[in-house]
Amino acid sequence: MMKQTKIKALALAGVMAFGLVVTTTAQAHPRWILPSHFTVSKEGGDWLTFDVTASHGTFVFDKPAGSENAHVIMPDGRSERPNFVIRGKRRSIFDFYFEEEGTHKVAINNQPSYYTQYKAGRRDTVKWIKANKAERDSVLPEKSRDVVTQVGFTRAESYITVGKPSDSVFKIEGKLLEMKPVTHPSDIVEGEPVTFQFFYNGEIQKDVKAEITREGTLYRNHQEQIDVVSDENGEITFTPDVAGRYVMKANYKGELINNPLADKASANVHLTFEALLQ
Repeated sequence: MMKQTKIKALALAGVMAFGLVVTTTAQAHPRWILPSHFTVSKEGGDWLTFDVTASHGTFVFDKPAGSENAHVIMPDGRSERPNFVIRGKRRSIFDFYFEEEGTHKVAINNQPSYYTQYKAGRRDTVKWIKANKAERDSVLPEKSRDVVTQVGFTRAESYITVGKPSDSVFKIEGKLLEMKPVTHPSDIVEGEPVTFQFFYNGEIQKDVKAEITREGTLYRNHQEQIDVVSDENGEITFTPDVAGRYVMKANYKGELINNPLADKASANVHLTFEALLQ
């Protein structure tokens, strides 16, 4: 019995350490996808290449986020895997040949991660384990207090249009945080308002906080970041004043009601897009 108790304690400590590392890394380094082009006009299609990294900087390579799970949703709804995936020290890359007319969605979605926070000991030390609500009772120490489970999830996305734009890929899945373009990504133009709509588990979601930043932050004194919050319709509206490539980092933190796996959520959508010249 003593040996089993020690093994359980060691496993629990390892899980806690792993959970802290993963949580810190995920929060400290948002992931994004950067395509070489957002539109394809060449007859017969063309190859596009994509950079993938995790970084606070706007289009600055930092951590080599993987591309192995990347997928391209085609205009007819089917999902294709990328070609020539390579993972380096500060980024990963993949290529894909776009030839079917319409708008494609490129995405790398994490699996939901569940972390349970609790207090234990005389000093009310805050600790973590990697477990959801259904799993936590079997691994939590006795006399754990203030137990809360949070789910974390991130979508890294971009849209590529070949020839005539389409909108079939805008259909939401109904899972965790999602963004649906109201303004078509290929119609985003400098100086004109852009509207996106957010959903959580298929329902319109207000109070989603989004930061929109244009490329080139290393070469200007101010971030020129646009901060917006979704309204009662789940919509944000902003105006990119300058043409160029942008990244939107959207986050929703909130309580989950009657959810069997988590009490709270922290979910993200990281979208890369371009604003065209007038």
